Amino acid sequence: MRWARELVENNSVETKRYTMAELYELRRLLIRHSRSMSPGPARNEHRQIAASMRSLACDKKWLAAHAVDDHK
Repeated sequence: MRWARELVENNSVETKRYTMAELYELRRLLIRHSRSMSPGPARNEHRQIAASMRSLACDKKWLAAHAVDDHK
């Protein structure tokens, strides 16, 4: 999933803000994709990215910089 790596490495990540629903969906897709892969380093990498996204979702400072309030 090159797009996930680009999302993390791309400098535009700092300028784009995501809703919590988008962040949860991205994490869900990463987990789902990694489960479809055979065991190995690539699968582990995708699972680690998903785990990192989970920990970031709990970080208030990171959320303030990267997420928008999707409640109206």
